[in-house]
Amino acid sequence: MMLETTTLPVHALLLAERLDTRALERRGPVLPGALSLGELPGGGRAFAFRWGALVTIGATLEQTEALAAQLRPHLHEALDVPEHETAQIIIGAAEEGVDEAGTILLRDDTPARLALVAKGLAKSAVLTHQEEMLARTLDRLEAPLAQLRRGRLGMPTRLIVPLIGEAIAARARSSARVDTAAKPDLLWDHPELAPLYATLAAEWELEERTEALAGKLEMIREISQTLLDLTETRRSRLLELAVVLLIATEVATTLYGLIAP
Repeated sequence: MMLETTTLPVHALLLAERLDTRALERRGPVLPGALSLGELPGGGRAFAFRWGALVTIGATLEQTEALAAQLRPHLHEALDVPEHETAQIIIGAAEEGVDEAGTILLRDDTPARLALVAKGLAKSAVLTHQEEMLARTLDRLEAPLAQLRRGRLGMPTRLIVPLIGEAIAARARSSARVDTAAKPDLLWDHPELAPLYATLAAEWELEERTEALAGKLEMIREISQTLLDLTETRRSRLLELAVVLLIATEVATTLYGLIAP
């Protein structure tokens, strides 16, 4: 007998550095690590996360964006352009997992299953945002590195330090709010969903991307330390040269005074 299935779109928006969910808790139940915003017009569901993400299931992008606009008063450090990721869910599948096309297969639409999918896709959106941020930082470091390969330091310290500090601080703030490689707390109450989440995490490469970001951040730290060390060395040499020239000038002046008639 063929099971009746339903296909639903999933939209994940990373809206800000943080979302204050305390004022929203009256709208729906609080699940471990997620806040359900209840049903949307047309039967869709929405989930919000304290680390600035909104996920809708069974809603259009326009409905999702309208809900995001309602959340704007509760956002802290909103992103200029929200990060957007999408997926498809089939409800009523015989076996749970992800098919070859990347469609998520679920047996039913229980809140726990939907929240698990929502959290996984929201984490993927966070990782995409961090990947783009660190990629921009590395791109901006390419110019001083090119100068360095030609034997020159092309970017002054006052420009290097804010650049590195911004990237490291943003990554640190995000890592403090959400561990993208960790298993959701929801699995403590629903251990039977662990295989499903493992499949989702593998599909979106959550652990691998988290490790890659850590490697990029370490690379940025090494580059910045090298540039700063070279800059300080150049400053020290210029200072030493200035001192030598000053002493030479004093000696020359003294000698001239002694031999002058």
